[in-house]
Amino acid sequence: MSESTPVQPPQPPRHRDGTDDVAVMPRWVPIAIGIVLVTLAALAVVTGLRYRDQTLVRIVQPRQRPMRPTAPAPPGEPEPGASLMFPGDAANVPAAREPESGSSHAEITGGASGVAGTVRMWARRGLRTNITPADAVIYINDVAVGQANQFDSEDKEYDFAEPGSYTMRIIAPGYKERRFIVTAADNAKAETAMIAAKLDKQ
Repeated sequence: MSESTPVQPPQPPRHRDGTDDVAVMPRWVPIAIGIVLVTLAALAVVTGLRYRDQTLVRIVQPRQRPMRPTAPAPPGEPEPGASLMFPGDAANVPAAREPESGSSHAEITGGASGVAGTVRMWARRGLRTNITPADAVIYINDVAVGQANQFDSEDKEYDFAEPGSYTMRIIAPGYKERRFIVTAADNAKAETAMIAAKLDKQ
């Protein structure tokens, strides 16, 4: 009885120089993979450092508009929109006018007798002032709400009582009047309108 020789598995073909015919990955493939990984890491760092309002969650579930506070202010604190010159009188809260549309801009009006400018701005909540002279009186929709230095910092901003347009007049004895129109709207880009002006002497 003859012994059978074991069956050898097929061997890969060999080249004349004795090397096997093995598939080799092209040299550009690992370089391309490295570039993609570095790009993804850079994007992760950039997007992680920057707040993005339009994320997938925000698109699928839109952000609710912030509700304006309707609760009364704590005792001793003025209500939103209340006059600091006449506190405690509900009649001295400026009423909102019809909201204006458009973008922030300045309008120049007048003629030979004089020129006057009105700046129109939009904000979600309120305004802050940087006015010279600092004791100029601020009128909002013809209601004296306080002096300019009473609204000149982040913790002393003037809050609008409700959405709408408010005409702000800055008046000081011996100075020319300045006018600004601020529209309070929930879709405004800025939280507060920054009113900076130096009144000209008459």
